[in-house]
Amino acid sequence: MNKTPYCTRLIILVFVIFSVFTIFPPISHINFAHAADKYFLRGQKLFKKCIHCHTYKAAQTHRIGPNLYGMFGRKAGKVVDFYFSEAWKNANFIWTEKTLDNYLLDPHKMIPNNRMPFDGLSRASDRKALIIYLKKIVQP
Repeated sequence: MNKTPYCTRLIILVFVIFSVFTIFPPISHINFAHAADKYFLRGQKLFKKCIHCHTYKAAQTHRIGPNLYGMFGRKAGKVVDFYFSEAWKNANFIWTEKTLDNYLLDPHKMIPNNRMPFDGLSRASDRKALIIYLKKIVQP
């Protein structure tokens, strides 16, 4: 027979429940539509390489690279109040999923002499993931 008094067991139970919710906060803040998408999550992780030089929200200022907000459908090398190198000024394409995929594969082949210190993403699945993530965060 258990000799621990009922009151003591109840206090221990309350303490354990409180500890669990303190250590592991509720997950109501997670967007489950995105959490279920493995590509979105992978893209979010890959974007950490970009965030050092680029911003992505409408009201954010440029960093070393231009703000990416609204990039899809925009001509490459054309962002108001950002100074592009000659290589980017001479770029002659519109940002689409396809052109971004080509760029991410080999940036220096697509835009020779560009100064961006990024060598690309060789895995097609990584490029797809980053594009999916960008389409969700940079769309007006």
